[in-house]
Order: sequence, then C-alpha cells, then structure tokens
Amino acid sequence: MNKLLLSALLACVAATAGCGDREQYAAHRAERSKPKMEVGAAMVSVRRAPYPNLDILPDGRLRVDDIEIPLDEGQRELLKTSFVRLQILRQNTLTDSTAPADASGRTVPLDVPAGETPFPPDLAQRIPEFKDYAEALANPRALR
Repeated sequence: MNKLLLSALLACVAATAGCGDREQYAAHRAERSKPKMEVGAAMVSVRRAPYPNLDILPDGRLRVDDIEIPLDEGQRELLKTSFVRLQILRQNTLTDSTAPADASGRTVPLDVPAGETPFPPDLAQRIPEFKDYAEALANPRALR
C-alpha cells in the first residue's frame, strides 16, 4: 500500500513539474519565433522567417544572409544614420533597469519614444530588400 501511494505521489510530482517547464518553454519558443529587429553593439539584425536575415553594419553596409548587397551612397548613409539612432536607443534602454527581459533573458524591448522612428517610413521604397520586413522593424529588441 505504501509503495502504491509513494509511486502515485511521485507520478503527480513529476507531472506537475513537467507542466511548468512546458509553459516556460512554449513562451520561450513563441518569443523566439516572432519577427524582430535585434540591436547589438556591432550589428543590427532583422529577422523574419522564412525570409533571410538582414544585417546592418555600423558603416551602413547591408548583408543578406552574409552576402553584402551593393548600395549607393545615399542608401548607405541612411542605414548608417539609422544604425546610430538605434545604438542610442539601445544604450538608453539598457541603462533603464525596469526594462523586462524576454523569455530567454537575452533581449529587452527597445524603448522608442513616441513620434520618433529609427528608419524613415519609405525605407522599403528606398532599399527594396526591406520590403517584407515591416513587422520585424516594428518589434525592436536590444541585445544585452
């Protein structure tokens, strides 16, 4: 009788412990699969499945899946200016200790002040590679 009670109790504990981990894992997966723009110290990465990743470098260069895209001087200057704006927003966000982390603890939402945007509204017309990334650009995250 004691062995039966003990095994039933162990099964309940294991089932309860598994539920918490599953919910946490589901939240982590949902956050990772969202389209987003991750602003790091050396690069801005724009991610949206199933499209390739876009990387903006500090000097205004654009890479699509590690292949550099040729840009004219105006396009490079636009990306360079946007990169600097995003770095300022990242620093302001990371110094704010109230910023909540995502499920992985790796990024925090980027605080973009109302009425301010790091990219111009006509970015997709000026640089066609950004055409399908509007949702990702609307979800900026600061890498820790």
